[in-house]
Amino acid sequence: MRPRRILTVDETTRIIDHAVRERALCVLSVQNDWGWHTFKSHMLERSDDRRWIVLDHVPTHGCEPPPLVPGQYVAVSFRHKSRKVMFVSVVEALGQFRTASQTIPAVRYRWPETLMELQRRAYHRTPIPNDLTVPVRLWPGGVQRHLPDSVACCGRALDLSCGGMLVRLDEPGEPEWSPNQTLGVELTLPDGAPPLLVDAHYRGVRPGRDGATCVAVQFVGLEMAPEGRGA
Repeated sequence: MRPRRILTVDETTRIIDHAVRERALCVLSVQNDWGWHTFKSHMLERSDDRRWIVLDHVPTHGCEPPPLVPGQYVAVSFRHKSRKVMFVSVVEALGQFRTASQTIPAVRYRWPETLMELQRRAYHRTPIPNDLTVPVRLWPGGVQRHLPDSVACCGRALDLSCGGMLVRLDEPGEPEWSPNQTLGVELTLPDGAPPLLVDAHYRGVRPGRDGATCVAVQFVGLEMAPEGRGA
């Protein structure tokens, strides 16, 4: 079974139609001057000529969505049956969406050029073998703020997937990062290639078997560009 595949135009239309009918919950990732932001929206409408789709832009669980501007790129993912579907789109316009009972803030996005379907197993994490060391550096602010070693936390990866990883820190104690804070990640793989630099969100501390501090991070923005998908 292929872990991922590119959907045809007809398949894309059927899946988006289903998402609109079900008011599917979507997770969006967007980058601005303050780093990466992830927020949730619901699919509301699509044009008959397959030119645009509309998602709401309202607070979710008390969290305000980030401001958007026309021309801004966003990554969108949602569940369709047992699969995860994702695509990259562009903000076209900000406005209001009217229902029979209310009017809510909404955003019109460009119809996606490509929809990618992932098997759930594509995000299963692989433990790093005990005889293999994968060094990791983590620092607040994202890749754009590549800070010196004195500011970064260092450790090694315990497991890894295309969605994120668990890192055992070299030093004890919990880092002073807030939940969902954007981090820069430098990952040195044992292939002799230059280190990978990836933005991630901090997902909290996990207890290590030997009492060490382990932190979970979720990669963000990889699907926004070919080099990210390649990484």
